[in-house]
Amino acid sequence: MRITVTTQPQPLVTLGEAKVALGESGSDRDQLIETLILAAQSELDGPKGWVGISVAQQTVEVHFDRFCNSMKLPAGPVIAPVTVAYLDDDGAEQPLSDTIYTLLSDDRIVLTPEESWPSTYSRADAVTVAYDVGIEDENDPRIALMKTAIILHVRMTLDHEEPEKRRETINWLVSPLKVWAV
Repeated sequence: MRITVTTQPQPLVTLGEAKVALGESGSDRDQLIETLILAAQSELDGPKGWVGISVAQQTVEVHFDRFCNSMKLPAGPVIAPVTVAYLDDDGAEQPLSDTIYTLLSDDRIVLTPEESWPSTYSRADAVTVAYDVGIEDENDPRIALMKTAIILHVRMTLDHEEPEKRRETINWLVSPLKVWAV
């Protein structure tokens, strides 16, 4: 399985929010702070982030080698719509009707009863699922928690904190967001 971000997210933290939280009043470090915001967000949030959840809205594609009974879509929460395409036996890309599958609330795609998956070309990216991830409700407390973690990351980077200490502190802060594998 390979996942790719096809539409990058907007920054969760604005320069103005960060400057207020950091106690910055001048503009001489604006570019540095904006860069650190983006770096912190990409390290923490989204499909490649180590928190394991996408807070900022973005579009991703995940590639599977074949259809399975249950296909877990990573980097959720998933926001509809979900589109599925596959390579048929001849290697030609085909769209899959959304009547064939169902998106469950736990971000899994399963086969609709009485349907069957089409056969696919034998290749690592034979099935492509495209979907949006992130949190739509701007009042969701997970957004505020991730924003706090990003600002803390920026603060600790500016203060030259050791990476191990920075990660330990931020890990403690974002632990309620973490998606644990079972």
